[in-house]
Amino acid sequence: MVGIPLGRFVPADSIIHNLLPEAKTISFVSLAVGSLFLNGIVDFAIFLSLWIILSGLSAVPFREYMKTLRGIRFLILLIVVFQILFSHGKVLLDLKALRITEEGLINAVVLSARMILAVLFSIVLSLTTSPLEISFSVEEIIGKFPAGKKRSSELGMALSLTLTFIPLISLQTNRIIMAQKARGVEFDKGSFPSRVKNSLSVVIPVITTSLKKAQDTAAALQIRGYKPGHKLTSLREKRWSSSDSILLVVTIFSVLSAIIL
Repeated sequence: MVGIPLGRFVPADSIIHNLLPEAKTISFVSLAVGSLFLNGIVDFAIFLSLWIILSGLSAVPFREYMKTLRGIRFLILLIVVFQILFSHGKVLLDLKALRITEEGLINAVVLSARMILAVLFSIVLSLTTSPLEISFSVEEIIGKFPAGKKRSSELGMALSLTLTFIPLISLQTNRIIMAQKARGVEFDKGSFPSRVKNSLSVVIPVITTSLKKAQDTAAALQIRGYKPGHKLTSLREKRWSSSDSILLVVTIFSVLSAIIL
């Protein structure tokens, strides 16, 4: 939870920031999902080149994207270890207890690259679009379908609250961990039962704080007259532009190229 960058928004005056939230949501989610199905070198080259262009147009510092990769390093390591240890094929190194195969190495590289690209595309959306804009865009997209018109506002509000709460809980967790370390609590030393006991000194305050914030948010929504099912309005209305159309066209061609090539 501490290293998750989801919900962090970096304000800037860039081409990507000024795009319509609906266009960005459709495009970046499609590119992130499409990244999970890449196979060939050409596919990876196309998606990587596209991400480099989009991240450059976003005017977001490169270090912000590197923070994302640091946050998923353990997941990537887990993918690599499992693929190397449990993939069958041509044996490259046999140490009895450890057997490394050619297929295992290839699968580890491919799956890791897929995951990294998927996360990078999704984080472009998060860094260039505020949680409120993302929730409104999801609400608008779902509202276009007949089955989603009745529940679109509730889903949009739920998503908005989720994206807002994640960084707040992350920050609160960091503060509690630092406070417990200042009091002498050691999370990396001692036996397993003692580590579990020390972890409870963080888990319980985080849960308590989260519930308190949820109650305060619910009370604030009631005071401001929020009614589930009613369509919300936006302070700043944006209109579809040629840049939005270009982004969608590029997304469609990129996904189709990954499927065809």
